[in-house]
Parts: sequence; C-alpha cells; structure tokens
Amino acid sequence: MVSTDNKFFVRSILIALIVGLVVNVGIAFFLDFGEILRSFSKVDVLTILVPFACYFFIYLVDSIRLKLVLTQFGNRISFGDAFFNSVSVVLFSNLTPFASGGQPYQVYHLTTVGIDSKKATNVVLSRHVEFMMTSVVIFLLGVPVALSIAGNLRVGREFFFLGFFVSLVFSLVLLLTLVRPDFLGRLLLKIDRTLLGRLIQRVTKRTNWAEVFHRWSMELRRDVAFLWSEKLYIMVLDLLLGFVNIVLQALSLVFMFYHSISPDIQVLHFMVAFVILNLVVYYVPTPGGSGGVEGGYVLVFSGMTGAPGMTAVLVLMWRLATYYLHMGFGLIVFFLKTYGDKQRLARSTVIGK
Repeated sequence: MVSTDNKFFVRSILIALIVGLVVNVGIAFFLDFGEILRSFSKVDVLTILVPFACYFFIYLVDSIRLKLVLTQFGNRISFGDAFFNSVSVVLFSNLTPFASGGQPYQVYHLTTVGIDSKKATNVVLSRHVEFMMTSVVIFLLGVPVALSIAGNLRVGREFFFLGFFVSLVFSLVLLLTLVRPDFLGRLLLKIDRTLLGRLIQRVTKRTNWAEVFHRWSMELRRDVAFLWSEKLYIMVLDLLLGFVNIVLQALSLVFMFYHSISPDIQVLHFMVAFVILNLVVYYVPTPGGSGGVEGGYVLVFSGMTGAPGMTAVLVLMWRLATYYLHMGFGLIVFFLKTYGDKQRLARSTVIGK
C-alpha cells in the first residue's frame, strides 16, 4: 500500500515542485525571455479555470463509471466513496514516481469499503486496459494525422516518434494479455529463468512473479469476458465515458492554445498529439511524471504552434491548473475524508463502551 504519512506527502510535493521548477527554468533558458514575459501578460482566468474544470468533471465521470462496473459484480458503493476513490487515484498518481501509485491506492481503498481485493484489482486494471486501448484506437485512427504532424514538426520530431512507438508496443502487449494470456504466461515463465527474470525477482521480492502474473491475466480475461458477454451495454457505456475523459484531458490543453494563440489551430491534430504524448511523458521517475510532462509537451507543441514562448507559458499554466491545483484539491479531500473516518470511529467506540 502507498504510505499516507505526512512525510510522504511533503517529500513528494517538494520533489514535484523542484523538478518542475528546474525543467521550466531550463526551458526558459533556451527561449526568448522577453517573449515569455509578454506571453505571461496574455494569460487570463479562463486559462486556469477551464483546464481545472475539465479535470474536475473527469472525477465525476470516473465516479459514475466505477459505480457502474462494480454493480455488475454485485458490489455497491456510495457516490461519495466512488468520488473519493477517483480523486485518490489522481492524487497518488501525482505524488508517486512514474505516476504509478494511483491504482494500488485505488485497490486498497476499494477493499476498505467491502470490495474483494482480487475483484477490486481486476476492475481497476481492466478499466486501465480500456483506457489504454481507447487511447490506442484513437492513436491508430489518427496515424495519418500523426504522420502529418511529424512531417511538419521543426523540433520535437524524435520525441513524438518515441511516443508513437511506445504507444504501439504497449497496445500490443495489452492486447496479447487479454487475447492470449496463456501465451504471455509461457513467455514470462521462460523469462523468469533468465537474468532479466532474476532482476524482476529482486525488484518485486517475489520468486513466483511470473506464475502470479499468469494467474492474474487469466482471471482478468475471465472478468473482462464476463462483462463483455453478459453486460455489453454497460461496457459500451463505460467505454464511451472513458472516451469522454480522454477528450476532456486533451481539450483542457488544446483549449489553451485555441484561446491564447490562435482560433485557427487544427484542433484534431493537437488532440491526437496529446493522446500520443500522454502515453509516454509519464515514464519519468518523478512524482506525477513531473519534468517529463512539461518538457515533452513544450518540445512537441512549440513545433506545432510556431510560438515556443507562449507554448511554454501555456504548458506551465496547464500543469498549474491540472497538476498542482488538483494536487492541493486532492490533499484537502483526502485529509477531510480520513479525519471524518477517524471521528466516526471515535464516536462508535464511545457508543460501544
């Protein structure tokens, strides 16, 4: 489980702030400082408010999705618990390296409200697979657009193609996990006997990691097959809501370019680029991918807008609205919830006596 003590929060926030500051100062070093100052003067309230609101609506959509899917397995949670769960996913992703802590905490929280741990794990990971596959479908449908973007980029082309490649490989692995978990299991059992397998053993501290993954992939396939065969309309609705989330994420940044740089930008091109980059920029060992997000987005989008100074400022404002402010919002929700739980526990203990 992810540590929830105050030192963890303070350390993670400080690392995110320092790395983000260093990266943004580094970006500014290579740009026209006068252009950056002029760009800041063009920032208005909407530049912060709209991206923040987009991510807040994502909490609401994810809460509805979580309730829908859990209900199909006979598990019911309140909307308040679902909302807290959705906020916690983002909070712990923002506070952990590679943005990796959200899902483990999400599973932990679901177990505290009465959901079986295996079922919680499968629901969380199956939804992650849905998210990745939806992103990949957008990516594949947008390949002509992506190639057009890459052809017109003056800077950031290599990073863009890296995202393109990682997206393709990751999607194939996910598809293989669902379609042929037996094949993947046998492959991992072979890897288990290699130097890489021994390294994974040391990292995971589990000698049977390949067998565990194979069993989980088979269970995940059964649960996903049940949902798609018995609850098709629910899964279609869940996919549509997941697509809405991806659109909200992309629009939160694309709106800023549209509003502050030019209403003539090719919105579809920017949205496809966002989806592709979103699959790779978080592979940075800092809280919430801090540094990688700013650097990757500025590198590619400045080549698309032709206004590097304004792009750098808008990416910084976007991170303020969707990362730092939501980190603060998540911390408030988290501490209010944990404080309320402690108070209820104390009252029930007194009544019990």
